Amino acid sequence: MSNLTFLASSSHPLYTLNLDKHLLGYYTIQYVCQGELEVAYDDQFYSLTDQPSGWFFPAYPGPRLRFHPRTLGGTWWHRHLAFQGDRVEQWRAQGLWLTEPQLCPESIDGGARLDTIIALSRATSRWSHERAINQLEALLLDLAEARTTPATESPWLARVLALLGEDFTPDYEQLARTLECSLATLRRRFKRETGQALHEYVIVQRVARARTLLLETDYPLREIAARLGYDSEFFFARQFKQVALVTPGEYRRSGLFIPPPG
Repeated sequence: MSNLTFLASSSHPLYTLNLDKHLLGYYTIQYVCQGELEVAYDDQFYSLTDQPSGWFFPAYPGPRLRFHPRTLGGTWWHRHLAFQGDRVEQWRAQGLWLTEPQLCPESIDGGARLDTIIALSRATSRWSHERAINQLEALLLDLAEARTTPATESPWLARVLALLGEDFTPDYEQLARTLECSLATLRRRFKRETGQALHEYVIVQRVARARTLLLETDYPLREIAARLGYDSEFFFARQFKQVALVTPGEYRRSGLFIPPPG
């Protein structure tokens, strides 16, 4: 039987941790729900928005892992399971191991599945330990299957995103007219298809572009604010901090997170 040793586990309904570390010699699988956070592996940045099915994300030796709430004072329900052993190398070789966050498929009750595995991993009997390994592998198989099943984006959503493009100050009324629907319908359908409010999506894209400009140019803050459609440098700085949790100046000096292309 391949070796796998469970090291630690936890479940926190109101989690607020800001983490920044390299893992040495062990792996973790994490499940988060009922809240929002930002996660980065070295220079790859991910926003985990609040989704009914929750998110899985891994931690593993190599990249620098960082995560924190997306908003000041934000919390989320966080479950984690840590382990080590050559079984993980088999999973990696087979393509079962996650290397980035994955939205939990609606067909999987992520919280209940991981709770069961955690309970088995804490039991003292040999057979509970083996069941924990088998159920963890079954979960990874289900997630791998979901990753390899082509996702379909609705033509309506594709059109909305194309119309938005890099317009950081869209006229929502005009967008609704172009799509031949009411503004209320536009907002409701966008939220249903993405899990994110329309205006929140635009703000996140706006701040992501600001991050790039802060790190890749020497433009003064007032010019970046103007390029992104802000009338006020003060309001730009306030909105940036609401999303990134640091001021634009602090972000530029520290290079905290670099967003992925696009």
